Amino acid sequence: MKTYVSYVIQNENEHKHESTVVTTQSPPYSYSPDPQVSDVMEWADKKKKELTKEENLVIVNMYKL
Repeated sequence: MKTYVSYVIQNENEHKHESTVVTTQSPPYSYSPDPQVSDVMEWADKKKKELTKEENLVIVNMYKL
């Protein structure tokens, strides 16, 4: 399954709107329209480690594709 994630990287002076598609694991035979939030949060934790101390990551939206 894939989840579209829209997010903002912000610091004291500016912000950047970005998006990505995160591959997530869904249980077999799961027909829920909701995205796998736990997998997106794991992706966000990894992304935060790539940022500087002054930058913050804010997830705006996520949609199951």
